[in-house]
Amino acid sequence: MREALLQLLRGERPATHVWTADLGYWLHARAQEGTAKPEWMTTEGRLRFLQGLGIMPYYECGMSAYQTLYDDTVEISQEIAGTKTLTRYRTPVGTLLKEETYLPQSFCKALTRHPVGSERDLDVLLHIVEHRRLVPADMQVYRERAETAARYGGVPILAVPRSPLPEFFYDWAGLQAAVLLLADCGEQVRRILQAIERQGDDVLESVCVASPPLVHFCDNLTSATFTGLYDEFMAGPYRRRLDRFHAAGVKCAVHLDGTVRGLLPKLAAAGFDAIESLTPRPVGDVDLADMRRLADSNSVILWGGVPGAMFAPPYGWDEMRKHVMRLLDCWEEGPFILGTADQVPPDADIEWCRRIADLLRAR
Repeated sequence: MREALLQLLRGERPATHVWTADLGYWLHARAQEGTAKPEWMTTEGRLRFLQGLGIMPYYECGMSAYQTLYDDTVEISQEIAGTKTLTRYRTPVGTLLKEETYLPQSFCKALTRHPVGSERDLDVLLHIVEHRRLVPADMQVYRERAETAARYGGVPILAVPRSPLPEFFYDWAGLQAAVLLLADCGEQVRRILQAIERQGDDVLESVCVASPPLVHFCDNLTSATFTGLYDEFMAGPYRRRLDRFHAAGVKCAVHLDGTVRGLLPKLAAAGFDAIESLTPRPVGDVDLADMRRLADSNSVILWGGVPGAMFAPPYGWDEMRKHVMRLLDCWEEGPFILGTADQVPPDADIEWCRRIADLLRAR
């Protein structure tokens, strides 16, 4: 499957289907409840586990292409109070507060208070952004991880800095406040977005020099939020990044795991080589049979198609089997990677991953 993925990235048609599944959430839940096997705590142990399930390792063996450093005018502290984690960003121009709440029934955190909610908060955020640096990661570490992943038939994900508007929405303001601040304080928000984009230059250059086969834009997109803002705020930054990576021979995937209809054609037209975590009906808003037509591209790699929600009740294996077989029929004429969309949930029957692999081998 590793070679098949590389063939897809080269524009070739492989003889083997690629099957990827993000098990990070499922493995985290096992660790939280104390049922995780000790070997799952190591990279090679996870790779062996994935290999045994018939999954091509990708998500569990990768790394970020950067780290974030702040100067001494930004003080970050954390406080844990029960199920809540409070993060404070103290600066000379003010303080921002982020609140995350752990939900034990679902083994995850919810962001219950975003740091930015007012015009005054934008001044603080601008100071934070202007007084931080995105430092390239040691790409020798990536090469070592790539060698390890290759021994288990995988390719490691390499995450590049989140694009400006998705960072503003997800990491700082949240949907409602971000939309209102764009309307009421548009010039301030634009200054912040421009500063965010400039900060990625050193990281992008480092990645281009290393020339990995694939980088991932982990922007966590959904059409319901970003379609109406795409042309003004996202098309330009995407085009500039894609031009830079493609000139260095680096292919690019972007994470679209929400509603699909508005953004899929825009992302394909922008030049992304793969659009990952595509979530079709019965969970998403577009039928499997309509994905390729909607993308309006015979070359973009459709990646995903298997909703994570279908791994858990009320769905049964027969429904999953029929869904996967229909996906293969609907997507067979163009390049695609079979993948979960988004993650396999904690209450999933993990053996279904192996059974999907068996379906592909029997195809």
